[in-house]
Amino acid sequence: MRMLVVHGDITTQHADAIVNATDPSLLGGAVQRRGEPAVLAECRALRASTYKNGLPFGRAVATTGGELRARWVIHTAGPVWSAGEDRSALLASCYRESLRIAGKLGAESVAFPAISTGAGGWPLDDAAEIAVRALRATPTNMAEVRFVTSTPVAFAAFTKVVTGDENIAAGLAAHPADRWRRLFAAVDALTAAERVVTWETPENQLPYPVYSERFWQVVRLLAELDVVVPFDWGAWSASSPLHPDGRGLAGAPVADAARLATAYVRGERFCEGTLETGLANGALDAIFDRLRVWCTEEHGGAR
Repeated sequence: MRMLVVHGDITTQHADAIVNATDPSLLGGAVQRRGEPAVLAECRALRASTYKNGLPFGRAVATTGGELRARWVIHTAGPVWSAGEDRSALLASCYRESLRIAGKLGAESVAFPAISTGAGGWPLDDAAEIAVRALRATPTNMAEVRFVTSTPVAFAAFTKVVTGDENIAAGLAAHPADRWRRLFAAVDALTAAERVVTWETPENQLPYPVYSERFWQVVRLLAELDVVVPFDWGAWSASSPLHPDGRGLAGAPVADAARLATAYVRGERFCEGTLETGLANGALDAIFDRLRVWCTEEHGGAR
């Protein structure tokens, strides 16, 4: 599923389906403000029948697209942000349910607004993270998902999340299969002795770690394969639950394997012994395992 971020008006998008972020009344949102009569008529009919008490937050329902460029409009009731109550599951449900309905309709492309970030008051950075992760975790055959943003700030927030993971994955995918096989062969060839790190203390100098040549070969291959990526690895390491030991990396995007690898490889430059820590706590093995699964099962690059 390809993800795009564009700046524009959701009601003018060329997509099989567009999502209208509404309230439980089903009479709010960009489509209703446009005043599209066929869509409004179906929404009123739904309120008079299936949703007499309103569309619940986190749920979604489809109507015709009327005279819009989209064939269908999927209406979803976005929750209002609360500082005292975690409603992120409801916001994630808006995206999941809308995508599910679009798939059932036979849509191959769907355009989303930044749900709940307008009148709902949801912080943009958090909303973008919830949206992207919810959609990527939802099984679908959808060819394209498009986020349509109405402000430069929203465009930047969604672009940061979407292109962050996808750009890193694209860089990894650009390398031929044989280069990945070289990395995994080098990892598999490491003996227990070659994983052992010794420390030397020259006279009048601080101690420094000594790694085996086979291990340095693995580190060099990581860098050559664009696994060591440019990003704020210090801030990420401080806040990510995947750091320091890579626990949970198996279920994370492959981009997070690259980020964790970067935290250790770059960190070694500023704090000698960082790579030794990654060997000892299992983080480096978690990285190799995640990359191997990506190559063999997700990307299909190393068989």
